[in-house]
Amino acid sequence: MPVGQKGKVMVFILVLIILLLIGVIIFLCARMRVRKFHYQYKSDKMDAMESSYESQIHSLRSTIKELNETAFTHTVTKIGNIDYFIDRCSSLFERYPRSLFTMVGFSISNMGKINQIFGPSEGDKVMIYTAGILKSSYLSSTTYAHVNSNLFGILFKDTAEKDILRAIDRITQRLAEYSPTFAVTASFGIYVIDQSRTSDSLMDIMNCTLLAQKAIQNPKHQNYAYFTEELNRTYNENRQMSQEMEEALDSHKFIVYLQPMIDLHSYRIISGEALVRWDYPGKGILSPYAFLPLFENSSLIQKLDYYMWEECCKVIRRWIDNKITPLPISMNISPIHLQGTAFIDKLEQLLKSYLISKDLIILELPERGVANASREVAEIIEKLKDHGFSLCIDNFGSVHSPLNLLKDYPIERIKLDRSFLNRNSTSDEGLTILRYLIAMAKELNLTVITEGVESMEQANFLTDIGCDIAQGYFFAKPLTVRLFDQLNKSMLRTLYRPSEYYPTFEDFEKDVDILTQMMQRVG
Repeated sequence: MPVGQKGKVMVFILVLIILLLIGVIIFLCARMRVRKFHYQYKSDKMDAMESSYESQIHSLRSTIKELNETAFTHTVTKIGNIDYFIDRCSSLFERYPRSLFTMVGFSISNMGKINQIFGPSEGDKVMIYTAGILKSSYLSSTTYAHVNSNLFGILFKDTAEKDILRAIDRITQRLAEYSPTFAVTASFGIYVIDQSRTSDSLMDIMNCTLLAQKAIQNPKHQNYAYFTEELNRTYNENRQMSQEMEEALDSHKFIVYLQPMIDLHSYRIISGEALVRWDYPGKGILSPYAFLPLFENSSLIQKLDYYMWEECCKVIRRWIDNKITPLPISMNISPIHLQGTAFIDKLEQLLKSYLISKDLIILELPERGVANASREVAEIIEKLKDHGFSLCIDNFGSVHSPLNLLKDYPIERIKLDRSFLNRNSTSDEGLTILRYLIAMAKELNLTVITEGVESMEQANFLTDIGCDIAQGYFFAKPLTVRLFDQLNKSMLRTLYRPSEYYPTFEDFEKDVDILTQMMQRVG
């Protein structure tokens, strides 16, 4: 091959190699650009995802915060609720195990009347106003909360007694400033917490402050009370009784007592009011004042009522079976039953089961349960009347009953509250009101019963002003069914006028004691 031709071949090969190298370089550059673009895309995508995740996490955190705030905030007053209070107090107790704390629980004393007279919306405003007081600067270092519908809690740490009482006084003054139209008052229970000496839970402590509130004798003079060892014993006894109530019902430890009701025209026993007693191991027969509030604060009050109604049916059935002329029995209906009509069916079933005529049953409806004159209560009363029950408003006048109760409700009788009678006088304001109420009831063709009669003077006064029926210790204390039967069958069934037959209550009581001893010997 000629030299010139060889040179051309070499140049061609060199050019080819150079072109291949350029192609490789271009390919590699293109690949690098693709990779860079891919990496950039992935990076951008990851940045976008990271940003999205951060946004979602932030949103989730905000949602969790809102949920926590909602969970720990009272819906009306917008301050901490019971869950917040428990959580906060528990944390403080753990953080400062040797510190002295003071728990103050307080309630608006007249909240029931405020709601009744001015409506629930005004009641909510009072609650919000009270929460605003707790937010004030002088309480900013404390832990406080709206524990339930009408209970607030405050926890003080290492606070002197004088400062706590000053805070209570300040709250009291601020509440008094709420309205020129009506007063807003509060009662305070105080519990000093020494963690080295108590193992009570927070709920136990709050209950203790409530118990201290109830121990206040005269809120006008002093609206606070400390939880004491005596109250502690009472609280522990009540707690034990609460635990035993249902078992006691199932084992028939509750007994029906009957208090005679006397016709003031003939002075004969015409009926009896059924009253409950508890045969409590180690303590004997307990009056309802010792345990009834415990039932009313639990769902067992309905079960107690059903139990008593059935026991009354048993008594009447036994009278009929033993050829004893039965007397009507007045049975009490707890306010909680007036929230629905289920109890009416229960009553109907009991009467049908024991073959008892409704003429032998009088239902005593609590004034505090019917005083609001709500449409629901009116319908329940109408249904009771349609079913043939005889109705009586119990403790009439105890919560300033509106007179339209007598006009609008199909009531046959009223039982006037014992507060109208003064043991030692027949000329005070209470008796003036009593005279007026009896005259008004007569105009409406209502039978009037007055309870709490404890003297001959009162009995004669009631007879003179036209009262129909009387009930009280002057005539007879609540009696066992067996003693009531003896009284009903004996000469004591016709009592005549006390002024003629029994000069004093003590003379009458002697005869009752004789009968009691006789029954014990016979039985």
